[in-house]
Formats: sequence, C-alpha cells, structure tokens
Amino acid sequence: MTQEKVVRVIGYYRDPGYIERVAGAFRKLLMDINWIQGRKVSDDGLYEIYLGVPYTNNFDIAIQNLSKTVDVEKVEVLEDAVVTTYVIKRDGSVVRGEPFEAKEYDIVVFKPSFSKVTTLSWGIVSGKNIY
Repeated sequence: MTQEKVVRVIGYYRDPGYIERVAGAFRKLLMDINWIQGRKVSDDGLYEIYLGVPYTNNFDIAIQNLSKTVDVEKVEVLEDAVVTTYVIKRDGSVVRGEPFEAKEYDIVVFKPSFSKVTTLSWGIVSGKNIY
C-alpha cells in the first residue's frame, strides 16, 4: 500500500488554467491525485488547494516543479497529515464516513490534521514548522 501525502498549494486563481497547472505538475510525472479540494482565502483571488497524492519516487520532483509554477505562492507538504473524511448529506447532516458511502448530491470533505509542515517557494525550502 502506498502512503498518501497531503499537499497544500497557495496561489492566485487568475484563470481556469491555474487548477490545470497544479494538477499537471503531478500528472506529467505520471502521478495520480486521489482527491482535490480548494477554497477562496481572500477577495484578491488567493486560493488554497489541498491534494491527496500517493507517495512515489517522483513526489519530490513534482513538489519542486509545482513550487516554481506561475501564480503559485507556496507549496506546503503536510508531513504527518491524518485525513478525516466527512460526508455532508443532502439534508444538511454531517457524518464521518468514507467517500464510497456518499450518495448522489452528497458532498465529501477531506479534513487533514497535521503537526509538521515543509514549505517550498520557488524551489527553495523556506520553512519547516512543527506545531
């Protein structure tokens, strides 16, 4: 079984190609993405995207390439992330469960919990934090 790494990408969403560039950093190295979710952080177009990526030999190269991508401010690898999955039902109730338990029109949310972060910006490790 391959261990999954959780990556947080912070950058400016100026055009639809931004999401393609983020995903493309992994796909061009033949890496899969298990899940992806994002949200708007500020009114000036700053977004954070979370990705669940299986760890392979190409992972470090993909992270380096992603940190040098246009409109990406920084990339954070959540080193010891444990992902909890929640399913928001159509009636608004929230249950803890697995993605395959979701029915049509349910929303699946992945919530990572972590204590160690490695931050990269333009290919340079700019910080290692232990919370």
